[in-house]
Order: sequence, then structure tokens, then C-alpha cells
Amino acid sequence: MTPPVRLAVGGLLHETNTYASGTTPLERFYSASGDALERLLAGSQHPVAGLIAAARARGAEVAVTFGAEATPSATIAAAAYQELKRQLLDGLRAALPVDGVLLALHGAGVAEGVDDIEGDVLDAVRALAGPGVPVAVLYDLHGNLSERMCRAADFTLPCRLYPHTDYGMRAQEAVDLLLRRLRGEVRPVTALRRLPLLLALTSTDPGFAPARANALCAEIARRPGVLDCAWFHGFAHADVPMAGAAVVCTTDGDAALAQRSADELALWIWQRREDFRPPLLAPAEGVARALALPGGTVVLNESADNPGGGAPGDGTHLLRALIAAAPAPGTCCFGMLNDAETVQQAIAAGVGRSLRVRLGGRLGPLQGAPIEAEARVRALTDGRFTNRAGSMLAGVAFDVGPSARLEIAGIDVLVISRPEQVFDPEPFLLHGIDTARRRLVCLKSSNHFRAGFRGLPIVTVESAGLSSADVATLPRQRLAAPAWPLSDAAEFSLA
Repeated sequence: MTPPVRLAVGGLLHETNTYASGTTPLERFYSASGDALERLLAGSQHPVAGLIAAARARGAEVAVTFGAEATPSATIAAAAYQELKRQLLDGLRAALPVDGVLLALHGAGVAEGVDDIEGDVLDAVRALAGPGVPVAVLYDLHGNLSERMCRAADFTLPCRLYPHTDYGMRAQEAVDLLLRRLRGEVRPVTALRRLPLLLALTSTDPGFAPARANALCAEIARRPGVLDCAWFHGFAHADVPMAGAAVVCTTDGDAALAQRSADELALWIWQRREDFRPPLLAPAEGVARALALPGGTVVLNESADNPGGGAPGDGTHLLRALIAAAPAPGTCCFGMLNDAETVQQAIAAGVGRSLRVRLGGRLGPLQGAPIEAEARVRALTDGRFTNRAGSMLAGVAFDVGPSARLEIAGIDVLVISRPEQVFDPEPFLLHGIDTARRRLVCLKSSNHFRAGFRGLPIVTVESAGLSSADVATLPRQRLAAPAWPLSDAAEFSLA
């Protein structure tokens, strides 16, 4: 009997906002190895879990190596990155020999002294596994794709949807392509075409420009000889030379077809770049618009202070506008504002007690002034919850540290001890709030919340912040060439 194919699976994920102050230390990463990693992610929609499940479902012997991830934040400290890389490589080394390698990486990771941690990791993985062992990589579509990343892997597959609810499907495709390569059925050739585009974090839901680009990807992927066609939106909040959008196409042994296909999609995106420019609505305008909408619950999100994009999460711009609008008491809730100091004050006061707070605005000049107000402590929790089915990262457990529900001017505000965006109603339910019974649900998140609050009307506001949709507000020192929309002189050539 032929022994099963043996595949190593691992991951290292960090979306690095280089504009955030300080560095991200090792202790900010959640990590585990082997069986512990598999148990931690079992049944979830995490990309590493997707790769493990898909490989097992196809009868492969799976060697689970090492996985680590941190909430998007500042540049990774040099020592932290070297330790994470060491553990990932040690896990792979212990698994050898293997027939193939499956990795989940982000694509926008930056460490001190290493602009492209994914390319650096993949070069090391390739050297360790050997040139004949195929490598397939599943990415976040917000990666800044480099030539180095493409060169070191046989298959480069970003997720296609934002919110990223297709990790499971893309993991299956990655495993299937890798197995076809091992059976000798395909000879993957990959082409890359980078674009001088710094795009805001824009949803792929119907009605948004990225959805139309995805439709062309799907059409190209159906053509004879094409194995996969996708595009990276890029991550404009990393000031690195390769920041920006990129197209990647893989064919069966036909380099010319791969490049033509990548170029076709890239040119299509470039010619429609104005369609990717987001509308910018000030917080006060957004609150007024949301309150004026007829019907039930409305979601009001602010993207500029999204912890999912590396922002601190303690910005006060939207909350201040909401308080100024004076909505009826008990009709609005807000989540989640990162302020560990205020949480400790609430714990000291106790549930049912009132206190004077100086909330938020501590973690940078863009965050707005602290909100000074009387607050009543409505609930205290440990800040642990699990994303529900249908949400982005369904089944993944989160820990935002000790947390408090404060009532300020009749508005329920969730205050947490570690930055994290809102994916679905679970953190509100943890604190006794049923979002379905609220007029406005205000969130710090750019787009991932759309899966968990699907079907509700959404109003998006823009203010100052490290994950601002107005990417031209962020200073650039390291771009390799002029890029749109920073410069109308930016040029795109297929030469």
C-alpha cells in the first residue's frame, strides 16, 4: 500500500502598521505547536485550521508544526521576530521529511530590519525543505506581495473576500493544488504584476469595486491552463518599498499565459482606480445620517481607529460625536474602546457605582482628546468570547483582557484592556447587551464586522487615525515609486 502524503502545516501572521508607535514584543503573540496548536484552532475558521482540516480530509498525514499570530500592531521587535522564525523553522525541521509544506502567512508583516518577513521566512523554509518539496501559501488579501514571496513558493493564494470568510475554501484549493503538483498533474508557473496603488481597506461585498475585480479573477481562472488568479489589495498602512496592490496568476507550465493574465487584471484595476476611492464622512455627519435612517438597528463603524488595521483603538472622535447627538438613553451602544486604566478604575468602583472617567485619547496624537464624563459601571467581565458561526474567524476565541460596560450619557460603552476590533455581537452579549434591540451599534472596525452583522444597514465614518481610509494623510518615506492616490503623476506600465 502506498503511504499517505505527508504535509507540514504552520503559520505566522502579523499585519504590521509601521505608523504605530513602539514595537510589537513577543508576548503580544499567541502561539502554540503541534497538538496544542491543533486543539487551540479546532473547528474554527482560522487559516491554519483550514489548511489542517483540508489536508486531513484528503487523506494526507499532517505534521502540525508551529503557529503564531498577534492583533495588527506596530513593527515587530527584532528579537521577537527572530524567535518566532526560529520556532517555525524548528517545527518544520522536526517534521522532516515531508512531501509538501502548507503555510498561512499574512503578507504585510514587517520587523525591525526586515521589511518583508514573509519573503524572509519562505526563503528559510525553502532552504530547509529543499528545492523539490512544493510549498503552498495562504495569505490575507491585504498583503504587500513581493517578488521574493512569489519566487519561494509554488502556489501563492490570497483569500478573495473581505471580510475574510473564505479561508476554508481557499485552504481547500491550496491543498488540492499542492496534491496535484505532487501527483505530477500540474507544473505551476506564477506571474506577478505590481500596481502603484495604495488602496483603502474596502469590502469585497456586492456593490463595492473589489467585487468586480474578483469577478474578473474568477473569469480568468476558468480559462484553459490557468490554475489560479487573484489579487492582493495591499496594506497602505505599512511604509515599505513594496506597499501596494498586486496581481498574481498561476498557470500549468505556461509562463506567457500567466503574465498575460496577470497583466489583464492589473490593467483593468488600474483603469478603474477612481472606483476604489472611498467616500469620507465625518463622525457628526455619520451619526446624523444613521439616526435618520428608518427602521431598526443601524451599524455605524469607524475605520480610522480600527485595531484590525494596527490602530490603538482608543480614539474618541466617533464616541464624542455620538454623545453630542444626545440619542435617547438606552438606544445606542459602542464597542470597543481600548483603555486599560479606565477598566481598572471601573473594577475598583464596582458594578452599579458611578465614577468620573477620562476615557480614551491616551495612545497618540491622532486619537482625539480624552472624554471626561460621569460613567456608571453596568457590567464587568474577563473579556473572553468566541466569534459566532457566520462571522469572520468563526470559532476563534478572543481575550481582550478585563473589560467594563460603562453607561455614559445614556450610551453603553464597552471598554477593554487590549486593542481588538469588533467582528460580531458576541462582545456585546458578554456584557449583557442585545445589539438587535439597539437603534445604533457603533464599532471600531473597517469591514470584518460586515459578516457578523450581515443584513443590517451600515454607515461608515472617517476621522483621524492610523488606519484611516484617507491613505494620503499618512507620510511616506520609503515607497519605491510614486503611487496613486498620493500622486496623480503615478504611472503604470506593462513594460
